[in-house]
Amino acid sequence: SPLKDAVEKVSQHEEKQTNEINEHRKFLALFKIQVSELEVKSESVSLELHTAETENLRLVHEMAALQKQSECEKAQSRALYKENVELRLQIEQEEENFQLLLAGYNTYRNKMAAHRDVVSRREGRAAAQKKRCEKADSVRKLKVKMEELRTDLQRPDGTVIRQAQREIDDIKVQISKMRDAFRDKTALLLKEQDIHAQLKMDIEIENRRCEAILKRLHCQLKKAQSDKRQMNADILQMKKKAEDLRKCLPATD
Repeated sequence: SPLKDAVEKVSQHEEKQTNEINEHRKFLALFKIQVSELEVKSESVSLELHTAETENLRLVHEMAALQKQSECEKAQSRALYKENVELRLQIEQEEENFQLLLAGYNTYRNKMAAHRDVVSRREGRAAAQKKRCEKADSVRKLKVKMEELRTDLQRPDGTVIRQAQREIDDIKVQISKMRDAFRDKTALLLKEQDIHAQLKMDIEIENRRCEAILKRLHCQLKKAQSDKRQMNADILQMKKKAEDLRKCLPATD
């Protein structure tokens, strides 16, 4: 009958509508699970992004510390070089003073030789002079004095020779000490230069390594940001789609 057919059609329509509602609910539940997973993944990407930024800051601080250490080593090398130059100039000055002392000693010996020549000439003229006795006595005293001086000069342990030798020995000791100190300073400077060169090489290698790490981190950061933007867009799109699906669902009591 027409009434029975109408009831059956209404029943079929309600069953079909119920099935569609169940399907929509299943889809919506699955969609919520996917949205939750995407949100978890987004938090993981955000954590990785924060970790990469922290590593980037650590590398920047490490590079700054290495540069500061390199500047300290350069300052020490410059100070050592300056001290070495000053020591070399001091040694040259002491050698010059030593040469002046030797020149003064030679001048003294020449003066004494000239004095002996004068005394000899006076001795030759003493017999013809009026005050022969007085001059003879003076010549005798002068001879004694000259002899003492000559003897003192000829003796290795004479006062003048001993004093001059003592000064020469002192200067030689000072020059020897300065040369030893100069050699030590030179060796230390060479060692510092080797250390500085090695440190410079290590810093360059570390800088290249840090630059490579920074480049890799920047790439990872850009990729993470891109993935995050894409996931945010997907989440927004899926939320919009879910909202549209909710609007399509029939209102229930």
